[in-house]
Amino acid sequence: MPIFDVAASDHELPDVAAEGEERAWREVSDVGVAAARIEWAGAAREMLVTAAKKYQSLVQHKDIAAGVQELTGLRTKQPTRQWIGGVLAEVSAESLRRGEPMLSALCVNPDESVFEGYAAIVGAATGTTPPDADVHASHERLAIYRQFEAVGLPAGGGSPMIPPKLGAARARARKAAIAERPINKCPKCNLQTPANGVCDTCD
Repeated sequence: MPIFDVAASDHELPDVAAEGEERAWREVSDVGVAAARIEWAGAAREMLVTAAKKYQSLVQHKDIAAGVQELTGLRTKQPTRQWIGGVLAEVSAESLRRGEPMLSALCVNPDESVFEGYAAIVGAATGTTPPDADVHASHERLAIYRQFEAVGLPAGGGSPMIPPKLGAARARARKAAIAERPINKCPKCNLQTPANGVCDTCD
């Protein structure tokens, strides 16, 4: 499943200063937090639409954070976690206004889980918070790929899928949980008893 830097490869970035010259950045304090969020959300949408056109593509939130600043020339020194959620909430709101699936579902952490705050954004938008944000996002992504006629979309329309890295981590966690379950043993012969707790040897 490709996770790629759409900011660097699929967009025309703003003119970069010539070698030896410093880029003329704007700061959030120049435009205000609300205006900055709207600008960044527009750029984030562009990046996510690019990803939406390639089946099973995802974008890491750190690449979204870097890309929107590069695309807009508007930067901040605040940690990404303090502002990226608001940007992605704006992207989600715009998707809903357009009658689209939530493009923010394509934004993931390095472990391919959905970004922090995804479930809350879904809850605020729909009135129902998903019990499993990653499962919800898998369905939303499929709808996105279909909506944007993604390259590589299977003839049958594809199916919801947890990303491979996250899927493997979940499988390991399930296996570990099973291994940690207590084993019931017969107090007489010390052999493991069936699920009903009745020893087949002694009873």
